[in-house]
Amino acid sequence: MAVHAAFAVMLVVAALLGRFTTFESSSLALVWPAAGINFLWGLWAARTRRDLAVALVATVPLLTTVNLATGLSPHLALAVAFGSMVQTAVAVFFFRQLVPSVAVRTVGDYLRLGLVALGACSVGALVIVLGVALEGGSDPFASFIPWLVRHAVSLTAIGSLGIVAAASIAARAAGEFPPPLTVARRAEYALLAVLSVLLYVATFGAASALPIAYITLPANMWAGLRLRTGWAMVHGLVSGGFLIFFTLAGLGPFQDLAPVEGAYVAQSFMFIAFSLSAVLALSMDERRRLIDRLYRATAEAKAAADLRDLVIGRMNDGVLVAGPDRRLIFQNATSERWLGPGTARPGEVWPQEYEVTRPDGARLETDDNPLTLALRGWVTERMDLDLMHRSGELVHLSVDAMPLPGGRGALVVMRNVTDERAYQRDLGRFASVVAHDLLTPLTVFDGWLEMLEDPDLPPSERKASIERLQQASLRMRNLIRNLLAYSLAKEEKLTASRIDVGRVVEGIIDLRTALPGTQLPEVRFEVRAQHLVYADERLFLQLMENLVGNAMKYGRTDGSGEVTVYTSTDASSGRTEVHVRDNGIGIPGGDLERVFEEFHRSENGLGQATGTGLGLAICRRIAESHGGSIRVRNVEGGGAEFTVTLPGEPDQLPEGVPLVGAAEAPRVSTP
Repeated sequence: MAVHAAFAVMLVVAALLGRFTTFESSSLALVWPAAGINFLWGLWAARTRRDLAVALVATVPLLTTVNLATGLSPHLALAVAFGSMVQTAVAVFFFRQLVPSVAVRTVGDYLRLGLVALGACSVGALVIVLGVALEGGSDPFASFIPWLVRHAVSLTAIGSLGIVAAASIAARAAGEFPPPLTVARRAEYALLAVLSVLLYVATFGAASALPIAYITLPANMWAGLRLRTGWAMVHGLVSGGFLIFFTLAGLGPFQDLAPVEGAYVAQSFMFIAFSLSAVLALSMDERRRLIDRLYRATAEAKAAADLRDLVIGRMNDGVLVAGPDRRLIFQNATSERWLGPGTARPGEVWPQEYEVTRPDGARLETDDNPLTLALRGWVTERMDLDLMHRSGELVHLSVDAMPLPGGRGALVVMRNVTDERAYQRDLGRFASVVAHDLLTPLTVFDGWLEMLEDPDLPPSERKASIERLQQASLRMRNLIRNLLAYSLAKEEKLTASRIDVGRVVEGIIDLRTALPGTQLPEVRFEVRAQHLVYADERLFLQLMENLVGNAMKYGRTDGSGEVTVYTSTDASSGRTEVHVRDNGIGIPGGDLERVFEEFHRSENGLGQATGTGLGLAICRRIAESHGGSIRVRNVEGGGAEFTVTLPGEPDQLPEGVPLVGAAEAPRVSTP
């Protein structure tokens, strides 16, 4: 009810103000601001039927009382009150229908409010015509146009200002504040206010009726272009107040006109000036909103593009987009890494710095290239291709390609299947090893077990058979252990610790020389390992067991074998280098680069010792998993030297490998 009371007070004040602007012989006011206040009251109250009924019903006694108190006849007083009530009801209904948002944010909203005002005020004017007729007036319809003009102007001007002001208050309550004014903008507004007062005083306060009212319009244009909508409307109303005040005082351009014509002209000029400011301000606000929306849309599009580029750039698959002229539009880092860093930049046709072949080795013709096919409208799925770069690097790719809509180019997606090919190759080799190295011992098992079933088998042969079975079992166990170690060397989660290399090697030597039945020749060991390494305890032990074991197996068999283990520091990286050297058979030159491949064994070692061809592959995986490397060279005078580079300080460990407590000498387990 407090809001109803506030609107009631404003309505009474506006009605009194209007009654004191009587300028015509009809005793009706020159302006009627009560029409705008009444409309705003009804518009607010329209949220519920009860509130709307209260606002409309209260209009009649309030306006009737004001009109009677200011000298209007009872018939006209009631006619004005009822006409205002009907007019408000019609205006509220149609405005809510035409502008569901109940806001004046655009020029269109303002024009719709103006149309609603003309229609509603025409209905209200018919009521006043009826009142004049009941009072016995000779020409009742003479009141139609005055009512329509003054009420339509008031309803449109004050109504639009009230709606804009309410929206601004609501926005501030929600925490949305306009940016603060700069010093320059404040100075501009002060200059506008001073200039507007001077123009209106000089124009409408003049004693002579010079037709120069139009010179005030630039001030309204300035206000409309530079002020926010609400303040531009306030400027228009205040300017109109100057116009009304001076016109009532008999001054200004309209002083020599007849009262009726003067009233119409004054109101019309006031409404034109107000509408000029309002329309320009609404247009500027709408332009600002469109620009803000455009900036937001641009920012959102850029953010979406950045997110897309980030996601595509981090993909494990290679992605590239080319235009219909084969010029590069986009490619992610993965594609650039596989195709070569210098292939092309956006807008370029990249040179083919590699040879493309099919898996069978046949060269891929340009017409069969997935990109060429996609540019011709064909879709390619999972085409296997091999890229041989000039550097000698071989990359195996599975390629998908499809045309872009509208003939705008083609999209190519590549998946690196090099590891899968290697895995398939490993599976093939593993199958071969299983077929030979596992099935052969099993065949031995079957044969010698059949012999053991013979009850007449001599004890000596029975003992020999059991020994052969034990050797076959040991061979199978070693093979399975190596296969498991090879897999875990790459996949297992690492935890590093501080390791004394010398203590680990001494433990391995003590265990191997103490094992019975090893059938290894006598070997002299020399250990000079003063440097520490930081590595996974179990994997480092596996690494050194393999290297020391190989040095013993492939060393001299005449009792003069020597194995030397020593450490040093790499000058360039600061890492620790562990060297294992023997004076055995060495490695053929053609196998120096292949000894670390899975299941590879050199020809000269096949006759000296058995093996799976996985030991050195395991060593390589262990070294690489620690961010290091392994290499081999032949020693002058016979033998080979393996060098493993490992972290010598904790900060040299690969990212993601945690450092745990120090380990002086890992426990050496029986193989």
